[in-house]
Amino acid sequence: MPRRAILTLLLFGLSCPAWAQESAVRTFLRRSIGLTEAQVAEVEAGRAVTRQLPGADKPEMAAFGAVRVSAKKEVYLERLRDVARVRQGPSTLQTGRFRTPPSLEDLAALTLEDGDFAAARDCKPGDCDLKLARTALERIRREMDWKAPDARARATLLMKQMLVEYVAAYQRGGTAEMATYADDATPLDASAEFRKVLGASPYLVQYGPELQRHLEAYPKGSAAGAEDLFYWTKDKFGPKPTIALYHVTIWRDPADPSRAAVASKQIYASHYFQAALDLTALLDAPAGGFYLLDLYRARVDPPTGMLSGVLLGKIRGGIEQGVGESLRTAKARAEAP
Repeated sequence: MPRRAILTLLLFGLSCPAWAQESAVRTFLRRSIGLTEAQVAEVEAGRAVTRQLPGADKPEMAAFGAVRVSAKKEVYLERLRDVARVRQGPSTLQTGRFRTPPSLEDLAALTLEDGDFAAARDCKPGDCDLKLARTALERIRREMDWKAPDARARATLLMKQMLVEYVAAYQRGGTAEMATYADDATPLDASAEFRKVLGASPYLVQYGPELQRHLEAYPKGSAAGAEDLFYWTKDKFGPKPTIALYHVTIWRDPADPSRAAVASKQIYASHYFQAALDLTALLDAPAGGFYLLDLYRARVDPPTGMLSGVLLGKIRGGIEQGVGESLRTAKARAEAP
């Protein structure tokens, strides 16, 4: 079966009998992802299987995961709204959901790591251990008194204020409002990096044009059947915990209830990540239940120096581990009474 035809069927659930979808899933997992028969059997048995995928260049990383879920798709999609429970896992330290518009209360559970506090204190444009825009760096230098006895509390509050303002700006202006990071000598446009991730996902453009346009054009246009929500996390992907902001779109095809997908767009990360997109397809399985197929693609800061290879390996491993944890958590939540 041609790769494009397999992606058509798998990633956007074209209507067909459940037995045909099962056959296509097995074929895709073996031929396109490279899973062994034993690994395919693990997926069928309800155990999450993951694999790292090659990227187009050094900054790009990708991982794939699959699991079979014994529950109704609508139950899974409904429970996605409870972000705090869905994102629970060994790698997730803290998480919460944003309202529209966002407020400081949405970040009540977020704490600032010692390393991030020290990094903020030492930050300057072109040299910072946090991913921040130039305006944010200048604001920190202008508003913070690092010798004050409550400097830690003030820094945490300022960081939360900037995160809330960032989400609010994104909700008003979408991808164009993503930051241009000034933490390095060469500024990096996060919106341009996201478009690279989107461009590396041609199946999304070809077979889910409504969802693709929604992700790129939000909030100027809304795809029929799309529901948006926003949340934040503090995750332990690498040596430093990372604070990240996400825009999630739950998409159901109004013309075909069997077609459903979930896209999670990373709109900010304090470390490592330049941009990321997590696409999950839901496909009916024979005798009830459904398959979760998760393709995660990200662009990261390539480490330099003697230990760059080791650090890259840890980041790749952390990304693959995150996909596995996400699938196992999703399965457990969907199947719970």
